[in-house]
Amino acid sequence: MKRAADFRGIARGSLSGHWASAVGTTLLAGLLGANITMQGSAVSLTSNLYNQYAGEDGSRVSIKLPPGLLLTIAAILMVSALVIFIIAVVQYIIGSFVSLGLAIYNLNLIDRKEARVGQIFCHTSIMGKAVWLRLRMSIFTFLWSLLLVIPGIIKSYSYSMSGFIMAENPEMSAKEAMEVSMRMMNGNKWRLFCLQFSFIGWGILCLFTFGIGYLWLNPYMNAATAAFYDEISRNEAVGGY
Repeated sequence: MKRAADFRGIARGSLSGHWASAVGTTLLAGLLGANITMQGSAVSLTSNLYNQYAGEDGSRVSIKLPPGLLLTIAAILMVSALVIFIIAVVQYIIGSFVSLGLAIYNLNLIDRKEARVGQIFCHTSIMGKAVWLRLRMSIFTFLWSLLLVIPGIIKSYSYSMSGFIMAENPEMSAKEAMEVSMRMMNGNKWRLFCLQFSFIGWGILCLFTFGIGYLWLNPYMNAATAAFYDEISRNEAVGGY
């Protein structure tokens, strides 16, 4: 039975000579599937206004703005919020099937097959099914989290291989992929946790590079996770779901 160090070794070996492709592919996939947030902008604006227009004793100084300007600011904020929401929804949808393609890319990488950036779009035809899988996983994880945080975390590990499973078996439904993932992860959840935790040192180091190091760390982690899936899937008759 392989350990975290073994999966990392497989990942490094598969990435040797393919780092540029892996970094570019992972970055593109992340941009397409990540949620764009504008955290802190409103808070920072409020704080700056307070500091600028407060007296030395900390007392507030009232700011009188023309009604027309207030309406303009409110309209700008509403439009900005709507745009952010639309972008988040679009990226959630696109990111769902791109995640399946990224799984295929990394599986090809560790199997020493041809891995190309275009493969992240190979499951566009099952976009609806991919979105439902992602949404269903989120709903079930959230419902388990209502009991306590720990059951939610455990279930998230149970469902963690669902994307890999659907990527290799696109004829599966979201329910079937999650059921196979739960069977597959039975007895393997702790192993995946240890694999993910083994990257914590690299993650801390990446913070000192202002996040640039994650360009290389993320492909490394993805390849190691694909190697993990490759091993445990060999013991699961996925076709017999």
